[in-house]
Amino acid sequence: MYLQTADWVVLVVSVVIAAIVGLAFSRRAARAGAEGYFTGNRALPWWAIGLSNTATYQSGNGAFVMLVVVFGLAGNWLWWASWIVWMPLVAIIWARLWRRMQIVTTAELLTLRYGGPPAQWARKVYAVVCCFGFSVLLISYITGFFAKTIAPLLPMDETQVLLLFGGVTILYTMFGGLSGVVYVDVVQFAILMLGSTVFLFLAIPQHGGWEQILQRVQEVRPLALQPTPPVPEVGWLLVAILVFQGLFFAGSPTAGEGMTAQRFMGARNERHALGGQLFNAFLALTFRMLPLIGLGIIALSLFWTKGLVEKVGPAPAGMTVLEDNAYAWAELVKRCTLPAGLIGLLIAAEVAAYMSTLSSLVNWGSSFVVNDLWAPTHPDHDPRHQVWVARTITLLLGAGAAVIAILFVDEMVEWFMFINSAMVIFLLPLAWFRFFWWRFNVWGELSAIILGLPLSIIIWFGLDFASKPMWQGLALLLALSFIVLLTVTLLTPPESDETLERFYQRCRPPGLWAHIGQKLGHLRRNDPSTGRLLLDSAIGIVACLGLVLMTNAIFLGAWGQVGLGAILALGFGGWLLQRVLAPEASETDSVVAITAVGDGDTTGEA
Repeated sequence: MYLQTADWVVLVVSVVIAAIVGLAFSRRAARAGAEGYFTGNRALPWWAIGLSNTATYQSGNGAFVMLVVVFGLAGNWLWWASWIVWMPLVAIIWARLWRRMQIVTTAELLTLRYGGPPAQWARKVYAVVCCFGFSVLLISYITGFFAKTIAPLLPMDETQVLLLFGGVTILYTMFGGLSGVVYVDVVQFAILMLGSTVFLFLAIPQHGGWEQILQRVQEVRPLALQPTPPVPEVGWLLVAILVFQGLFFAGSPTAGEGMTAQRFMGARNERHALGGQLFNAFLALTFRMLPLIGLGIIALSLFWTKGLVEKVGPAPAGMTVLEDNAYAWAELVKRCTLPAGLIGLLIAAEVAAYMSTLSSLVNWGSSFVVNDLWAPTHPDHDPRHQVWVARTITLLLGAGAAVIAILFVDEMVEWFMFINSAMVIFLLPLAWFRFFWWRFNVWGELSAIILGLPLSIIIWFGLDFASKPMWQGLALLLALSFIVLLTVTLLTPPESDETLERFYQRCRPPGLWAHIGQKLGHLRRNDPSTGRLLLDSAIGIVACLGLVLMTNAIFLGAWGQVGLGAILALGFGGWLLQRVLAPEASETDSVVAITAVGDGDTTGEA
């Protein structure tokens, strides 16, 4: 299949629009200094935060189509099980905390939470791990997958993909800063939703209509249409481990503590941070998935994987064996007769998903280099010079990650689970320990930072847990994390009261801070209690559960499950919004109390 002129025009125009929107913020970024460059001048509204975060998660439509083809509808629970827990938890608890601390990166938290030279070293080590570990590894993963996804439609190898689409992305990311990245994400989310939705409605009649598609899948892979676990590949034990993992995913650099937290830090105020994450939950869990699940079911009716050949036998008549599971989306495009320009739009949707994630990763990674490695040793440089340093680091990081991406990443299913779960699991308890337990110290933090990524790689790939039931590797890593972090913390001295009081004044964390709170209790008088935060989080989890129950069931006509999901989503979701977003009469008093101790918080600004 070759692209027609109209397809190339659509593809080029979409990329040019993204570049123009990103570059439009270059003058604002140039005046902002490094802090404004990486936080969007702390002026991001809730709707932009929600759309941007969702676009960032959508590194490629093809990944979700592949997930359905490999595991069936229940395969979505491989990520839903954690996300329905961590997304409302992050909204209710952590979004406000990240905003009120007035920091630029999550690494900067460490010199606020801990004291002395060890905290300075921990900040630097964490910055290096996030930038050159997580950021570069994620860029490698999404580039490898993106190149495979579009390969059957647009014959370009990874080098060409990076030179063309990666080059444009680095350009507008360099000059626009976080504001440019976020507002380009909004445009790109619209493109990827438009492309996927139009494709779904054109593909259904070309494959006999929805009833015939479902009937065909029912004949060849009936378990693939089961909307919820358990199924052979996704059992209850695995789901339980993933749900438990979700309780801690606020500490994940790929979720609540990564690019997501960066947008909270750039929010207009705490309510915009919270509202943005709730909007993000709706978009990410349900809205963006609707066309992709539909396309995945169509692909189920057409394709057989090599794994099924090994387990079940030869493909049934009329089914095509995929050479690579990552090709499912592109092969589906090739099976359809589409009007001129639409293939260009579909490729533009994949490009938009790729560019939105790449730009966020590069901006996020470079923020650590500038804010946590360079700036502390160059405190006197003027804002314009800081911005040019930030732009230079962005360019260098993007180029370095591109080189690694060309040489890296092969088996996509293994990497899907590694990236989304195993890679970050050792760090996850940090989210609760740092904020909820005063006794946790810098040595526990350092043990997680230093051991986390290497240990995950060793267990997942070195000890071959990737080929074993997934719950085994995940449970082992999470158990090791708790054992190591608690042991190290309890065997080393606590932070000083002075350090803990400084952190408490700035952050006002919930949880086990009794002896610090007694000294500074007036700071918390207008904040929700820990019990209220946990209740609100539980309400949010039930609402998110309702969303995902609806999402698969809609395609099967399982109206009882759709109705149950709607009741949970609308009832509990409405209740939650009323509880957490209603204006608080005492908000101004809270700001006065905080300002009085001189920590510079701007919680109540409009």
